[in-house]
Amino acid sequence: MNSASGPGRRVLCTLAHGPHLELLDIVGPALERYADEYGYELVVVRHRLDPSRPTPWDKVVLLHDLVQTNDLVVWIDVDAIVLRDAPDIADAMIPGRFLNLVEHHTFAGRVPNSGVMAISGGEQAREFWERVWNERRCIHDVWWENSAVMRVLGYRTVGTMQPLMPSRWRTGLGRLDGAWNSIPIAPAAQPFVAHFPGEDLESRKRQLSQLAAVS
Repeated sequence: MNSASGPGRRVLCTLAHGPHLELLDIVGPALERYADEYGYELVVVRHRLDPSRPTPWDKVVLLHDLVQTNDLVVWIDVDAIVLRDAPDIADAMIPGRFLNLVEHHTFAGRVPNSGVMAISGGEQAREFWERVWNERRCIHDVWWENSAVMRVLGYRTVGTMQPLMPSRWRTGLGRLDGAWNSIPIAPAAQPFVAHFPGEDLESRKRQLSQLAAVS
């Protein structure tokens, strides 16, 4: 794995490359506002970190590095927007859990979503992201690194996705309220972050622009 560094003890980060830079133009001001409001160092990467793998895996490279130098790392996908009046996600973290994210309950089953995460820095987080990176069977999976995150946490599909396999990492998983990662197939009534995964670029741009205009 290559390395990218970010200063500070509380970091809010994302990355964008190629056409996704258009999404960053839309959501960037909301990220800056959120970082300023709650005292995060904003780290935005606009270049490839490890061209040996598809672009989504750069997230793992970045997080692996940042959790070694920061107490708290918050990740938000570039196709998600932080809405105005969203509280500090640090206050929503589950005590004693190093990895905090939303687990959606959908037709596909129980699906952890790595599009928004609050991660306690340290050795456990470093080892976790190394383990995710080593899930080579997921390199070209349709869910990319999110598929690897689920496998490391012991999630498997038997009819639907469920946490079926023993995993020492799952004891470190904190499940956030769905408001922190509201997606079209599992919308929150009052979202803090609206996320549009799996949609074409123009659809994402349109929906994110609408929300940016009012938030």
